[in-house]
Amino acid sequence: MPCARHAARSACLLLAAALLCAACRRDIDSPSIQFTRVPIAALGGSEPIDSIAGRALGAKPGQQIVLYAYANTWYVQPTVANPITPIGDGGAWRNATHLGMYYAALLVQPGYRPALRLTALPPLGNGVVAIVTTPGRAHAFVAITTALARFRGYDSWWFRASVLLLAALSAATIYRLRVLHITRQLSARFEERLAERTRIAQELHDTLLQGFLSASMQVDVAEDQLPDDSPARPLLRRALQLMAQVTEEGRNVIRGLRVPGHDDSTIEEAFVRMGRDMVAGDRTQYRVLSHSNRRPLRPFIRDEVVRIGREALANAFQHAHAASVEVEIEYAATHFRLLLRDDGRGIDPALLQAGRPNHWGLSGMRQRAEAIGATLKLRSGPGAGTEVEISIPGPLAFDTPARSHSSPLRRWLTREKPQPPDNESGANKEA
Repeated sequence: MPCARHAARSACLLLAAALLCAACRRDIDSPSIQFTRVPIAALGGSEPIDSIAGRALGAKPGQQIVLYAYANTWYVQPTVANPITPIGDGGAWRNATHLGMYYAALLVQPGYRPALRLTALPPLGNGVVAIVTTPGRAHAFVAITTALARFRGYDSWWFRASVLLLAALSAATIYRLRVLHITRQLSARFEERLAERTRIAQELHDTLLQGFLSASMQVDVAEDQLPDDSPARPLLRRALQLMAQVTEEGRNVIRGLRVPGHDDSTIEEAFVRMGRDMVAGDRTQYRVLSHSNRRPLRPFIRDEVVRIGREALANAFQHAHAASVEVEIEYAATHFRLLLRDDGRGIDPALLQAGRPNHWGLSGMRQRAEAIGATLKLRSGPGAGTEVEISIPGPLAFDTPARSHSSPLRRWLTREKPQPPDNESGANKEA
């Protein structure tokens, strides 16, 4: 009896061990799915698409993968026309998917027909061999927008307004950085040009101009030593006049090279001074008007504007024979504007476009305006006078940003009246 009881006990233990090994073998042999690449978590939609990949372990020949993405419900991926993802060598699979909050992969038997939309994933069986789900990969910006959208809904007006505001602030920041970069480049370029112009002016003064002055003094001494009735005296006198004229023109060129506007005077004072030097004729009227609060210009911008204005004034007084010349200066929050107008005989349209042969006035004005980022407009016609308009964006033109109290929007909101012009200067020459 003890032997029989011992034999029965041993048989039970062997049977239990066999059953346990069979179960373990079944678990080892059962297929499974792993994700190797998961897209970010997002609310989904028809446009955003990303790739998803994984491996099917223990998959049998002919078995395939069916993918789903969850966005309020489960949608088959990537399209309803092609919902099956084949399994490649080594069990690897890859496909595209629309974005969702969660992703699911089903290992299915051949011939399985997946549902295009599900409220819940199917259970194992009926052609489904294995199922695995995973949340989408975290992303900072997506996580924030998703949380906001889930809280109140991504189609709410305040969510759209927040996105638009964020985009506007980003665009404004990029624009501001771009303008700052251009401003620094212009500053460095003009500092180099100023140093080069000063060097050239000094060399012209020390060599060419001084040589002309020395030669004119020698000719003057030679003229004094000639008899009054000498036929050479008129020739020497004419030579002295020509040399004096060339010397004066050389001084004007040197003054231009040395940037006479590079001082503490305002741009209004610079134009008043230039007009006072150029006004000719007892009927010529000249005015400088400013219709807004003055703001300091960047030095190199101011110098180039003065040079462009000097050329325009020279054309008005010397060539157009204008009876009235007016300079209007505007300091706006977004731009600086200078308008010079005269009632002279105007400029022929062909000359306005191409310029006068062997003259660099109009082309030089255009080149200077382009170099400082300004917009130059020339309007004229035979007998219709001439208008020269220079416009420069505020960030490029001004040394300091506009004050808030001078903002047009603030004036409109507070019904504040614009400040009267703080500068109106004139220079009228009379006989």
